[in-house]
Amino acid sequence: MNKLCTLGITASLFCLSLTGCGSGAYKKLSENELIEQIITYHGCYGDQADQKVDDLLKALKQKDKRQGKLWRDIMDYWKYANTELEVHTEKLPDDLPNDDTVALTVLGYKLNDDGTMDKELEERLKVALHCAEQYPNAYVICTGGGTAQNNPDATEGGVMGEWMLAHGLDESRLIIEDQSHTTAENAINSYNILLQSYPQVNSIVLISSSYHIAWGSLLFESAFMKSASENQTPEIHVISNCSCPVENEQYRPEELLRWETGGMLQMVGDNNLAMQYYLNYENVEKPKL
Repeated sequence: MNKLCTLGITASLFCLSLTGCGSGAYKKLSENELIEQIITYHGCYGDQADQKVDDLLKALKQKDKRQGKLWRDIMDYWKYANTELEVHTEKLPDDLPNDDTVALTVLGYKLNDDGTMDKELEERLKVALHCAEQYPNAYVICTGGGTAQNNPDATEGGVMGEWMLAHGLDESRLIIEDQSHTTAENAINSYNILLQSYPQVNSIVLISSSYHIAWGSLLFESAFMKSASENQTPEIHVISNCSCPVENEQYRPEELLRWETGGMLQMVGDNNLAMQYYLNYENVEKPKL
């Protein structure tokens, strides 16, 4: 999004802060502007912005019934992911489908400069291997693009896949997604791969570090819902998760909403504002309640 567009949205936010929840102000906003405000109000204020978000959702539904329903469902899931979602540790529940309709999806982590894996990524893969043994008919997706500063040929997905094969995973079960650099891109690219090449898959299990499960589940479920709704393609859902317990100072619990917001903005195509949330959050001009 260019600077002029950013200024326009900022002006719209300022206008709404002065006029309150008046439907007249909302009518001036496009569907994309309404969606961006839905994301940023919840992302900046959480439950404090419930009334504002509800008003924006109603305005979106008046403009586009399909989008209104989609984003109501997405926002309901966002709350669920951060309040009720059960995060499993090291072992999956025993009652998941034991067939090839499930894909165990391992989220990548930044590679070391030489292209080797960080210890945290190895811990994710150990959990993934155990889950693959627990569900021997499920596919395994390794996700992540090139993040090694001094090794342009290495990708997270590729290195992860090599590790899984070296530790006994059958090659026929392995799916590599190696073009993404964020969780939002992991989700979008994974959905497209499954849709095009693995049409029998209708659910995924997310595998990552413990702090990343709610965030990852939100982006995968939202991206999958959005793609299915917009393109009238089959639905794929996140049905469970498994994690390795990790504390990561960069992703403190009190800041996870910020990272989720950046991912949601990227998912809807606003990379410029998303990167501000990711990299320059302290200086982001936030909407006013």
